[in-house]
Amino acid sequence: MTKVALLDEKKNISFWLAGSLLVALMTMSLTRDLNRPFIGLHSWAEASSAWVARAHVNYGFGYTKGACTWAVGNPPAQNPERYWDHPQLANIILSLGMQILGTGESTIRISKTLYAVAALLIFLKLVKDLTDERTSLLAGLFFVIFPIVQYFGVEGSLLPLALASVWFYLKLIGIKDNKPEKLKRYYFGLAITTFLGLILGWAAFFFAMAVGIHYVFHCMHRKTWPDKLLLTILITAPFLALVMNFTIMAAGYNWDVQKIVDLYKWRASKGERPEFIWSEWFATFWKHAVTNYTIPVLLFTIVYLTVGQLFVFAKSNDQSTAASGRNRFPQFCLFLMPWVFQLLILRGCLWQHQSWESPMSPFLAIACALGVLTLRDVIAKINLKASNIAAVSLVAILFIVSIYGGNHYYGMQWQPLEKIKMFKTLNQVIPPDKALLSFEDFIVNQNEAKGGFYRPEYAYYLDREITSATSLEEIEKYAASGKYPYYLVPNVPQLAPLTNKLYSEYSLFRYIPDDPGETKNGAFFKAGMMPYLIFDLQNKRPANR
Repeated sequence: MTKVALLDEKKNISFWLAGSLLVALMTMSLTRDLNRPFIGLHSWAEASSAWVARAHVNYGFGYTKGACTWAVGNPPAQNPERYWDHPQLANIILSLGMQILGTGESTIRISKTLYAVAALLIFLKLVKDLTDERTSLLAGLFFVIFPIVQYFGVEGSLLPLALASVWFYLKLIGIKDNKPEKLKRYYFGLAITTFLGLILGWAAFFFAMAVGIHYVFHCMHRKTWPDKLLLTILITAPFLALVMNFTIMAAGYNWDVQKIVDLYKWRASKGERPEFIWSEWFATFWKHAVTNYTIPVLLFTIVYLTVGQLFVFAKSNDQSTAASGRNRFPQFCLFLMPWVFQLLILRGCLWQHQSWESPMSPFLAIACALGVLTLRDVIAKINLKASNIAAVSLVAILFIVSIYGGNHYYGMQWQPLEKIKMFKTLNQVIPPDKALLSFEDFIVNQNEAKGGFYRPEYAYYLDREITSATSLEEIEKYAASGKYPYYLVPNVPQLAPLTNKLYSEYSLFRYIPDDPGETKNGAFFKAGMMPYLIFDLQNKRPANR
């Protein structure tokens, strides 16, 4: 082995040792309070995945038919509601993890961590091939510490598969050295990652779209005809995945294609708002970006992409500089297009989903890394020691504010802990084949095309059918059936006539105190709740004589 080869090998080992530290940092972040209940920011999504995956485990694929199934209790309903809006494979994979690790909260977070680590490793390799080791590791550090990644991970399988498909694509178009014997594995890798990405989640389409458009312009710029096999893969892989997804979805909706169209129109326009207004949308985009990535990161990125480019291009034109052009953003459009397409095409998703900005993370991480290195190079012309101090100080500042932003996300609560404890208690005292009688039905209706279903956090922890009854006559009727051991009702003044009657008829099982919730800087931080009463319908008071 030559000295150059040996040096390269040592350099590569050092790179991956440093990368392993980033993996450890990401793992520590995402496994934080591993068994915490589903009460935090966007607990809806976590609980929803855990609920439908658990159904596969508890009832078997013979019952669920491999589809997301809204089922509770045991035995479950003969004809349960199923959820067809998203591809089904991701929750099947999660259910296989639950077979090994159990159906608790930790399983979904371990799964999230594994996907995030895979995305980080692919990201490090991709950026290293496009730039150098230092830029890759610095971009990896920013990628790990962004609050959105600290809390949400990388949106399941989206980024690992999408970044892998980008890497395979760049290898095939010859951005770096291309060894003919590796071409077959690159073609296969691109096909399988593009196909699987869309089979596992809709958002992978935007990466496939970006790669396809990039290749068209790549060929136009080079004035060459497209590689037939590469073009075939870029067209057929996402097309076949879309056909499979839409066929399953349409079959689930009894071939009601209009329902699919309505769902798309809803997500591509107003979403959860009464109407779509661009000014409000951009305000929401910035509001989420501030908490997802922090103001210092966003401002620094903007400075690098504007003022910083003057120094980058000036340096590139200086042929005497050994590192000429090093700090240019590699494949700028390829990293820019996916999140721009995602945010604008399905713009209605942004209102309630901070995590919808997830594809921005690789773009901003690379920009921050290059920005730090550009600043260092500029100051180095004056004083080398000062440039190193400035670079380290800047990274430290961005690191600290990002960690603070992650803590803010972990501190937010969409659900009061006492409410979750209430449902856990009811789950323990109500037999699996019985149900809960409640004043509230706890059903949410996001959209007509989507239909109504139990709030996922409540269904996951209660795991019992809920029947609504709002009058004493109804309550007595249901109580007589023997199927409903307990009745749940908010303890509020408006319902005093009903609760007073219940006090006279049934024993009180438990009082659940209220929670005022919390705001920070005038904004929502922790959800509150009303006080509740739980009446024991099995313990009827004797009639007054």
